[in-house]
Amino acid sequence: MSMNLLESLKGLFTDNLMNQASSMLGESQSGISKALSGLAPAVLSGVISKASAGNTDSVMDLASKAAGSGILDNIGSLFSGSGSNLLSTGASLVSSLFGNKSGNLINAISGFAGIKSSSSNSLLSAVAPLALGLIGKHISSNNLSSGGLLSWLTGQKSSVQQALPAG
Repeated sequence: MSMNLLESLKGLFTDNLMNQASSMLGESQSGISKALSGLAPAVLSGVISKASAGNTDSVMDLASKAAGSGILDNIGSLFSGSGSNLLSTGASLVSSLFGNKSGNLINAISGFAGIKSSSSNSLLSAVAPLALGLIGKHISSNNLSSGGLLSWLTGQKSSVQQALPAG
């Protein structure tokens, strides 16, 4: 059975991690939770779109780098003092994925969840490397080629799109 990428990504956001994010960002835990419920499918949708647009090798490279960075082993430090390096790495991944469209996503999630844009930006910078890290881990574990990655991501598209918040 194939891994459900969206559920795996959502599973990384434990109550403890959301508490840390809430404290660091000065937001309610419900706002953080709602933002993450929108950001997870939005980031995955961006990854799938990038791969589907003929940039599968670029996605493979980003995912392999994210997986190799150890991000999945340091999730608990994302929203602590030592997490600033991870978030800045995440910001560069967001730029690689969304380019100048990241501002629109940040504003949409901010409005959807009722949180500050700066908080939405920080959360996006956390979600992107985690999503890519999961993809990179899956690539490595299953020895996927570009074609295999594209096929797997295409198979995830329906569940990801259904999870996107309206608007």
